[in-house]
Amino acid sequence: MRTLLIINDNSFEAAHAAEFALLIAQKMQANIMLMNTSEVTTKVMEKVPAGDIVKAGPGFYYKEHPVSEMLHHLKMLSEQQISFKPEINEFDISNMNESEVIELVNRNHIWMMVKGMADEIPAANTKKGLNIHTVLNRVLCPLLLIPAQWQLKELERLAYIADLRYCRIQVVRYLAELARPWCASLSIAHMSANGLPDMAEKYALAVFSEEVSQNVNYDNLFFNNIKEKNLAKVVDVMINGMHNDILVMVNHRFHFEEIVGRYITDTLPLQITIPLIIFPS
Repeated sequence: MRTLLIINDNSFEAAHAAEFALLIAQKMQANIMLMNTSEVTTKVMEKVPAGDIVKAGPGFYYKEHPVSEMLHHLKMLSEQQISFKPEINEFDISNMNESEVIELVNRNHIWMMVKGMADEIPAANTKKGLNIHTVLNRVLCPLLLIPAQWQLKELERLAYIADLRYCRIQVVRYLAELARPWCASLSIAHMSANGLPDMAEKYALAVFSEEVSQNVNYDNLFFNNIKEKNLAKVVDVMINGMHNDILVMVNHRFHFEEIVGRYITDTLPLQITIPLIIFPS
């Protein structure tokens, strides 16, 4: 079964991202793993097998143990729904280095990592957190970055920014798998890689049909041939004009550094106001 991993630093943006991850898990029938980057101190009473009895009630057995507030919150939200209820577990990684986190992600065959993104980093912030860019470079799953002010919603449109000539079929299949439960549209937004000529419309459509569409089983797969060279304008149109809900890129490929920057930090560029999925390069 698929597993979504949520990076939990006890911030508002992490809680916001976790609620969207729960929505994805319910749609995809996936489980959830919380990675707590700080030590858990909250204690709750949870139902346990009879062998672990600490406190008994009529027909119920409970044990007090530490859990994160986010775990408690997500389980409460899940119980309120009549849809699929994911299994939710958590791990303390507060004393782990990046290599240990990478090993944890790969060992558990994580399907997607999820991280909330702050609007801005406080001037007094000196806390050293997990270097998510280092982790992304060495894992086998994509990273979903969710802006704190993005309003949670059902997915309707996803756009994968790539040069069609180097479009990764496995990425498109993954995205089709994500889009399918929502009946969302998925578009390949072709932007020629630096140094390569533009593709003529007729040729581009032929390549899309023969090399991509026929190899991806998804009816709501479309193609956009973008000729605009001003990347700020392209991003604005894709978000505010075409109303995409998620943008998708491959780490350090096809305008990634010009749009996102050289490294993934704790904030997204101001022009990216919707979630961004980044696949390992």
